[in-house]
Amino acid sequence: MKRVAVACCVLALGGALTGSAAADPATSHATCEGILVSGATYPGEVADLGRYLHQLLKDQGIPPGFLDVGAAQLKEGSFDACVLALFP
Repeated sequence: MKRVAVACCVLALGGALTGSAAADPATSHATCEGILVSGATYPGEVADLGRYLHQLLKDQGIPPGFLDVGAAQLKEGSFDACVLALFP
């Protein structure tokens, strides 16, 4: 069940955040959190997606901060690399 929740998170992130990243992945200082959320396309999208994903994770017994902490600590350099690192 946890893998299903994580897979849903990957799909949601991929679908909503595929825009061009304002957090420049070319810099070694860009965190995966910055890269992932910088592709938001409308005001409030990050908050909406965050609430949805946190609830989805909580429903599966995964701590809701799982994505926040993991994404803030990683510096993988691209959207695809961040998703693969967060969801192996």
